[in-house]
Amino acid sequence: MKPDFVYFPSTEAPSLAYTIDGQDKLFSIRLFLRGAILDKARGDPARSRESLQEILPSAGPLIAPRQIHGRTILSAPSGGFLPHRREGDGVFLDERGVEGSLRFADCFPVVLFSEIPEPWILLLHSGFKGTVQDIAGTSCDKVFSRGGRDPEKTWAWIGPGIEKTRYCRTLGEEWTDRGLQIFHPTTVDILSGKAWFDLEGQIRRQILAAGIRKDRICTFPLGTFGQTRLCYSYRRGDLTGRHFLLASLR
Repeated sequence: MKPDFVYFPSTEAPSLAYTIDGQDKLFSIRLFLRGAILDKARGDPARSRESLQEILPSAGPLIAPRQIHGRTILSAPSGGFLPHRREGDGVFLDERGVEGSLRFADCFPVVLFSEIPEPWILLLHSGFKGTVQDIAGTSCDKVFSRGGRDPEKTWAWIGPGIEKTRYCRTLGEEWTDRGLQIFHPTTVDILSGKAWFDLEGQIRRQILAAGIRKDRICTFPLGTFGQTRLCYSYRRGDLTGRHFLLASLR
């Protein structure tokens, strides 16, 4: 079996369903893209969830972290449910009856799922700073270090996010220098005085290093900067609109 996705076109709320061989019997993982509903929500998770209720009825209370480009992972019940929002850039779900969410506009969603030993989902927000801090790799280390969870029996999805030909940073800046120290040479180009970073490529290397098999990783033929009809892009000028990643176990 392989991780895959299904695209649902819509003017109100187009979305991608993350699936395994086209099936999602054990979970619901949907990334809602640019559309009239999320335009009106303006990145607010409570408004986003309420507006999507008719399309995807609620499975329970929602964890919606205040994302700060860090490495903190929240889980139920200590992670807090709306209207309470703790700082974090990931959500871990291992029980039914609750939902997890994250928001994106160029940064990469990273999603893991396994049914070993019991079904669980990990949602991550990995932008440039999160990728430099290896949120994907360190989160995998935590998840797989307990509970009998096995990276070789885990599926992963990376993206969609900004294209490697669209993400550059000025040389000499603190975070640029940190990125140049951390990113693998195959995921960086230096051109015209700028450093161009392949976030997807680096995240892929991080989860491979954590033990996830390459045939269990799905990426998307969709770049957020270039696909103006479907995607929000902070770098292209979308200051409030955000994709809405929503997940729960069934």
